[in-house]
Amino acid sequence: MARDNVRFWLIPLALAVSGVLAFAATWASADRIENALHPHVRGAVDEAGMQSADVTMDGRDAIVSGVPEGRADRVRAVVGGVEGVRAVEVREREMTEAQRAAQTSVDHVLQRAPIRFAAHRATLTPASERAVEQLADVLRSTPPELRFRIGGHAAQSQELTQREARELSRERAEAVATALVEAGVDHRRLMTVAHSDTQPASENEKRQNRRVEITVL
Repeated sequence: MARDNVRFWLIPLALAVSGVLAFAATWASADRIENALHPHVRGAVDEAGMQSADVTMDGRDAIVSGVPEGRADRVRAVVGGVEGVRAVEVREREMTEAQRAAQTSVDHVLQRAPIRFAAHRATLTPASERAVEQLADVLRSTPPELRFRIGGHAAQSQELTQREARELSRERAEAVATALVEAGVDHRRLMTVAHSDTQPASENEKRQNRRVEITVL
């Protein structure tokens, strides 16, 4: 009888131990998944020009917070394309009135006079030089606490490797940053990012993809 009682108590104990071990294994597996996915998601967010955004992982679900207004769809697209990510939650950062006004002014200049480049070149054209001068006037007139991210882009081309496209987009962003500094914009207010050929503005018109974009931070 005593032996039967011992066996009776051992059954729930074994089940409890199995449950604890299963939970621990699941937790460890989730932790490994998060650690494996985080750098890829972080890289995708940076690729999209959102270096100031925060990335956290909950298992295979990505949470990206601090995204500038109007960029949520772009972040969902690039992060959702990371292999292994199950869901994407984007939390936008609300822009101040000063940031919103500055972004509107910048966009207005670039819509009238886009900064574009010749194929496989990072040298500003005369038209782009004039556009940079107009842009510098706008940036100098904004509140000094505002910062600006210059994103360089390249058109997809069979003549360029992915590494070459990234380098070309970086050189374009830096060329614009250099020209803005020469036009009187404080270099401490500028940062550059290379988007390679990952964000085409047009699927058919490559000229539109050889460009830079300015984001107010």
